Amino acid sequence: MGSDDAKQGRELLDFIEKFGRLAWQKTESRYPEIQFRGQQPKMEDRSAMPPYTSFRFENEDPEVIHRLRFAVETYSGEIEWVMEGHSRDMFPGTTNWVIYPKRTSESRKIALDAGMVAGQYMALNYPEFGPIAYADLLGLVSHVRSVFSGE
Repeated sequence: MGSDDAKQGRELLDFIEKFGRLAWQKTESRYPEIQFRGQQPKMEDRSAMPPYTSFRFENEDPEVIHRLRFAVETYSGEIEWVMEGHSRDMFPGTTNWVIYPKRTSESRKIALDAGMVAGQYMALNYPEFGPIAYADLLGLVSHVRSVFSGE
């Protein structure tokens, strides 16, 4: 596993960053590099935890958000993806956005009832789904690029 492996899960965020400075971002990486104090860094396999891309622009352009939503909604791949916004009460007028598999979204309540986050729940109960979602993320990114380029 090399540095390209560590970036699996960031592909969509790398594209989104081209449209403005991000105030906040978070992704699920397939092979994140973990380092404990006093130890050498090592990669951890989190393939079973489905990818997600969360972000907030410093200055949000409604047209960019509209096109991203359209691209996610019109993508036809192995799995269905959703884009959801969460308004930030502490900072009126700002929204945190997340793009992730619909199946992960649908599992959120069940996961919370079980005392887990959705990714943990999916990894434990549907470990085969994560690798499928990581592979499909590349197709989603390709579709999003084509929507923004007008193809």
